Amino acid sequence: MDLVLDLIQKTLVQILNSSNPVDPPSLFIPDDVIEESLSEWRFSLISRLDFFKMKMEVPATSLRKQWAIKGTLQFIPLGKGFFIIKLDNEVDRNIIWKDLWMVESQTLKLRAWEPNFNPETQKTSSTFVWVSFPGLSIEYWKESIILQMGSKLGRAIKVDEITLKREIGYYASVLGEIDLTKYIPSKVIVESKYGKFEHVIQLSKMPKFCHHCKIVGHLTAECRAKTS
Repeated sequence: MDLVLDLIQKTLVQILNSSNPVDPPSLFIPDDVIEESLSEWRFSLISRLDFFKMKMEVPATSLRKQWAIKGTLQFIPLGKGFFIIKLDNEVDRNIIWKDLWMVESQTLKLRAWEPNFNPETQKTSSTFVWVSFPGLSIEYWKESIILQMGSKLGRAIKVDEITLKREIGYYASVLGEIDLTKYIPSKVIVESKYGKFEHVIQLSKMPKFCHHCKIVGHLTAECRAKTS
C-alpha cells in the first residue's frame, strides 16, 4: 500500500512540475496598475461611422467644429468603423453624449467606453427611434422630465421641437438610441412626491432586425445565415 501511495505521489509531482508547451503563458496585472489604466479612459466614448467613402480626417474635422470642447480631444481609430473619442472631463463628455451629431449624411452612433472592447465581435444592434408618451399630462412636458423618461429605453438624445413648444398636447416625443437586443419596456413608471403613475410607451416605425444574427438590416425570416 505504501509503495502504491508513494508512486501516486511521485506521479502527481511530475504532473504539477511539467509544463505543457501548448498552454499560453499567463500574467497578472497588479490592481493599482489596471485601475490607473482604466481611469485614463473613464470619460471616453466609443463611436461608429461608415468609413467606406471617407477617411478618419473627415469626421475628426467635422466634429471638432461642432463641439465646444474645453479639455483635450483625441480620435483613435479601432477598425470596423469604430473609433474612440478620448476626453479628459465629464462636462465635455456630457456635451457630446446628450445630443445628436451628423457627419456628412451619417448619424454618429455613440456608446460609453468599456474595457475589453473588441471591434471584431461587435454587431450593429442599435437604432435611432422616436419614443412617444401619448396622453402624458402637460405638467410633465418639461425637457428634463421627457429626457429622463426616454432614458429608460436607451440613450435619450433630444426632445421633439413640437413637444418643447407644446404645440400639440397629446404626443410628447423624444429621440432615443435603442439597443434592439435588450428588453424594451412598453410602459414606464413616473414618480414624484405627489405620487406615481404608470404610462404607456409608443415607438415610431422600427427598422428590420434579425433576432438570429442580432443585427439591424434584415428580418429573421430573411436571414441567410439561419437558412444556411
